[in-house]
Amino acid sequence: MASDEAALAGRTPEGWSTEAERRYADAQARLAEHCGVDVASRTVDTESAGRIHFLEAGDPDGEPVVFLHGVSTTAATWLPMLSALADDYRLVVPDRPGRGLSNSAKYTNKHLRSFMTAYLADLFDELGLDSPHVVGNSLGGQQAFLLALDHQRVDRLCLVGAPGGVSKEFSALWKLMTVRGVNRVLYWLNSLGDAEENARESTAELLVADDSAVPEPFYDVLAAASGMDAQQWSLRSLQTAQGSFGRMHDLFDLTDELPGIERPTCFVWGTEDSFWKPEVGRPVADSMPDAAFHELDGYGHMPWLDPGDETEERVRAFLDG
Repeated sequence: MASDEAALAGRTPEGWSTEAERRYADAQARLAEHCGVDVASRTVDTESAGRIHFLEAGDPDGEPVVFLHGVSTTAATWLPMLSALADDYRLVVPDRPGRGLSNSAKYTNKHLRSFMTAYLADLFDELGLDSPHVVGNSLGGQQAFLLALDHQRVDRLCLVGAPGGVSKEFSALWKLMTVRGVNRVLYWLNSLGDAEENARESTAELLVADDSAVPEPFYDVLAAASGMDAQQWSLRSLQTAQGSFGRMHDLFDLTDELPGIERPTCFVWGTEDSFWKPEVGRPVADSMPDAAFHELDGYGHMPWLDPGDETEERVRAFLDG
């Protein structure tokens, strides 16, 4: 892994090699400015996945908190939440391989469980993070579980929105996204029309219960991400690896293993989550030795984007201990 100053240097929107990357980096910078977050855009070369891009904000001497995003989102989608923590914590927000400004990645024909965390272990080593607090949303929650189970590299574990790893029950449409060829057609259909309007529709349908508080630049980020062809290919690759003709991968049910996580754990779960309702998560939390469960009335799958500050307050109180 590269550890020289150049590898960790900040990257400006103009410093990327393709027009799609520059367009995405510009949208990311505009969202950070809108959210009032002083954030650095950086990269590091990892052995497991090549270039990993991450955002870094907050107090460089504070306790580190790593944020992990969902399956089709990116690191930048956490930006609206970071200002609530930036005064005291060191915040590190990586793009998963194949999303945002990280290297594209092929997920099929890989050992998915190990690949989903190997780049994070490399990143932690590069940044001197032993066992940071980890906050995960959706697929990022599944990765957070695996960091705790397989690497023991989590201090406090916070799952915001329904995390992957608690159920194999998905909608029929979501299962179709795991079928090679079929998902190609579905992605093509979803790409038709205006990219920003598509971002608005998907946000309202999947991510939030009330989109009235979603920042306008947030949609620009999603639209720019949809224009990165290599990353869209990588996303299809991941979803193909997550199932087999609609039968979801065993990684989506870790419930027999989760009681083995002894780190302090907090679930923050909206009643209007588009994946699973809180009734799915409560028994999981009850099975764990040191877990609390907070139900947010009227909040969706990415609850920090809904109106109100309850998500930030719950996460902050948990991290503060």
